[in-house]
Amino acid sequence: MATFHDKDHNIVEIEEDYGFEIPTQFSENNHDELVNNGEFNIGEMEQDAIENVKSDLNNETTELCIGMEFQSLDDALMCYTNYAKHEGFGIHKSRILKSRKNQMVIGQEFVCSKEGYRTKKYLQRDNRKKPPPDETRMGCKAMISVSRKDEDKWVISKFTRDHNHVLASPNSARFHRVHRKRTKSQRNLIDVLDESGIRPSKIMSVLVTESGGIDRVGCIERDIQNYLSNKRQKQLEKGDAQAMLNYFKECQSKNPGFFYAIQMDTEGQLANCFWVDSRSRVAYKFFGDVTFDPTYLTNRYKMPFVPFTGVNRHHQSILFGCALLWDETMETFVWLLNTWLGAMDGCHPKTIITDQDAAITTAIARVLPNTAHHFCMWHIEKKFPENLSHVYKKFDDFKFQFSHCIHRIYMPSDFEVEWENILDKYGLRGNSWLEKLYSIREKWIPAYVRTSFCAGMSTTQRSESMNKYFKDYINANTPISKFVALDARYNKEREKTFKTLNSKPILKTLYPMDEEAAKVYTRKMFRMFQDELIHSQQFVAEKFIINEHESVYKVHEFDKEKPEYIVTFMSSSTNIECACHMFEFLGILCRHQLMVLLKKNVYSLPKHYILQRWTTNAKKGEIRSTSNEEEMCGYNMCSTTLFNNIMVHSLELSEKASRSKKD
Repeated sequence: MATFHDKDHNIVEIEEDYGFEIPTQFSENNHDELVNNGEFNIGEMEQDAIENVKSDLNNETTELCIGMEFQSLDDALMCYTNYAKHEGFGIHKSRILKSRKNQMVIGQEFVCSKEGYRTKKYLQRDNRKKPPPDETRMGCKAMISVSRKDEDKWVISKFTRDHNHVLASPNSARFHRVHRKRTKSQRNLIDVLDESGIRPSKIMSVLVTESGGIDRVGCIERDIQNYLSNKRQKQLEKGDAQAMLNYFKECQSKNPGFFYAIQMDTEGQLANCFWVDSRSRVAYKFFGDVTFDPTYLTNRYKMPFVPFTGVNRHHQSILFGCALLWDETMETFVWLLNTWLGAMDGCHPKTIITDQDAAITTAIARVLPNTAHHFCMWHIEKKFPENLSHVYKKFDDFKFQFSHCIHRIYMPSDFEVEWENILDKYGLRGNSWLEKLYSIREKWIPAYVRTSFCAGMSTTQRSESMNKYFKDYINANTPISKFVALDARYNKEREKTFKTLNSKPILKTLYPMDEEAAKVYTRKMFRMFQDELIHSQQFVAEKFIINEHESVYKVHEFDKEKPEYIVTFMSSSTNIECACHMFEFLGILCRHQLMVLLKKNVYSLPKHYILQRWTTNAKKGEIRSTSNEEEMCGYNMCSTTLFNNIMVHSLELSEKASRSKKD
């Protein structure tokens, strides 16, 4: 007896004594390499064929016995599949018998997914980057063997019922790969939702609703991700991918500071790519304290486009790198974050802002454990009308009250009171969507997140402007090769710098700090500061606590007692704190702090409240050190890292030299 694999990965057993011959074509790929979680994956074409099997086989579970007849091999497969799902185990195809005369299939075995054992060669192979999946095979003997009886009849010739392992419950059996199938209608719906920019997690939610419950979907989220990934891989034009790679190489040859990384899949196909130019890498040294990925846009291959963005000294959006991804799994985001950090010499941002995707959240917790992770308010707010439509329609004042609770309250204790009042007033207690938002309030509600420096980037306006910016350059029909040539608006920054250095802003007050701010801040930041200074004159401060070292004030508008802001002033150090946390959040003093400073006759702007990142000299002087600076100072620094450090620092020196006056 000899056993081989045919081109469809079936085990072909040849019985010479019964007149069978060895097929002329077969693959020598190891059977164990083809197993995913212990089971073969039934292809989409075969799924379509199985879907057409009679409804009685689809919906009924029949007790099996030797001698049971079927009209086709597909009928036998479906019957055993239904039986396996009912009993709580998975199956896959095993040995196949073919006729020696005409290569016709005359026999087929279907075995338990835990049949056999993984080969030692597979277990011992060196695969440190991606370890093999957990062992699932246990040498189970359960199986059926089906033989051709007549031209159009098949019969069970062998049936082994007993298993050597615990069987799953019917509800849990659906997690076996063989029992996870996407119907034609589901695949069509997945395609439509994917083209609309809906993520796999949301697509899964739609399928659950359409199917009438998660137990009736027939697949899991990972199946959707695999389906979309395979579809993108098939759609990818080799010429376009090669053009992108050629462009990367050309950029690096012209500018050694250009960085790119490409991740290949197990078959050597392009999977994920990341790139960033030298100017962005230098900018990150000065403005990389906050990073933001505001949106996911797709090209004509439906690949998620992930931009790393930040804010420069002019409060403009700048790029810190871009990526094109095949899928949105946690493993992919871990690769992306690690690659991005490598390009930025290991400097971790203080804050990173993303949407609520679970895969991103898990990846950030793993790669950036000390970085404050906030959720983009814009992504959350745009879902309000959809999830609270009944309240919007019923109460005219709900939108205003809800917005006020979120945006105009800066003390966590006040927010808690206001939130509870809204739940009671509008009958929203028990609303599962609001309960979920409340459980993550520390990641998106201003009353909580304003204590972390975000450069103002969690605001709705920032997200909308970034969306508009990227959509002006790229759309759903943009080929991959055009993505890599995306400009980061460097000319816009140079234009703002020129305007700041070659003009003077109009002063609107007589306070010395107005003129001081005009000299140090960039034009945009000066206008933001000046606006706070002007509005400070609309407030009054009432002292209610005073001692030797500090004074505490209640600050509110002239004609309004609420809202009220608590401002604490330390006379010995001119330190001043406000409950609205605008300085901690944005980096400029708020109107409440400025009002108290003026009341205390402090007319000059304290230097420790001028963040260098907002000044015309933002790129001068010391830069932030890397998180692994001590290691980099040792002899263990790799040549690539050393080259990157020297390159970035040389670019900084070149930029400084270009601004210096000639002798």
